[in-house]
Amino acid sequence: MGIMVLITWITIGVALTFAGGLLFTNALEYIGGRSRIGESFVGAIISPIFTSTPELIVFAVALYLYGGESGQDIGIGTVMGEPFMISTVVFPLIFLFVFIGKFLGTRDDVVLEVNKELIIPYLLFTALYPTILLPALISSVIVKWTVALLLILTYIIYVKIMYSFQGLAIEDYEEPYLSLVVNIHGYRHALAFTQVVLALITLIIGSRLMVHAIDEAARLLSIDALSLTIVVVPLATVLPESITAVIWVLKNRDTMAVAALVGEKVLYSTIYPALGLLLTHWRLTLGALVSVIMVEVISIIIIYHIVRRRLTPDVAILGLIGYVVYVMLVFHLIIPY
Repeated sequence: MGIMVLITWITIGVALTFAGGLLFTNALEYIGGRSRIGESFVGAIISPIFTSTPELIVFAVALYLYGGESGQDIGIGTVMGEPFMISTVVFPLIFLFVFIGKFLGTRDDVVLEVNKELIIPYLLFTALYPTILLPALISSVIVKWTVALLLILTYIIYVKIMYSFQGLAIEDYEEPYLSLVVNIHGYRHALAFTQVVLALITLIIGSRLMVHAIDEAARLLSIDALSLTIVVVPLATVLPESITAVIWVLKNRDTMAVAALVGEKVLYSTIYPALGLLLTHWRLTLGALVSVIMVEVISIIIIYHIVRRRLTPDVAILGLIGYVVYVMLVFHLIIPY
């Protein structure tokens, strides 16, 4: 299979995953808004759970529909790639729109003003994220199950803590996109749930295409599939939460924007490592270790800014540098394999 064909399949997979993520996010935001759930809880808990669905589906597709060592590597790379992309690429994107808002006069400055309670999820994530490496280090089944249950319990406790910071109920939410096509008054909830099903089908198809194409590309280019996945797959699967965060930034809801991003990260330091412990035999690569170190360094710097309640553009600059260095590493431009 030629490289252009692979690029085409990856592009189609990215597009389908993006479209499915948008449909899924829109439907569940509508359901959350109609249920009168608080803004902070939506930002830190509800939104990340739903917007992480594309990664969960790619993870499942790679493990169970594709299988083998390459399938496991792609599944692992998907899980590890999400926090990496949020730390390195998404924050530059967010600050791009902060500068656009400043230029258009809708924002007073070029910093993100956040509430101090976001220190809770960031401290939790920074402390626990290295557990993403545990599945490759623990061989005992009993220890694996014990650690996995503790991680899941930690996430449940985190949800209960954040529930006390619900904030005001969401007032401005969009109608389900399907209502633009099928305008049935009084059945908006039914349309929203139908849209969820449609989104899931789209996500599965897009994920399957990406997993297959990335595996073939890794073979063709002699690049480690795990490292390549960390770079490629999250570019598509990270879009739903990125779009949500950008919209909140444009509305001057900085706390909700940052909460959506860190809430996603907490999932990847608790629930996903637990799944990895129970379902896979992970292996460690240089690319995987470097991505974890970069994410940890950037998270520590963000914690410093959250204590001051102001995230400044240096977070975006550091993230962009980290991404460029990692890409150079993956494509053998720094350390040849």
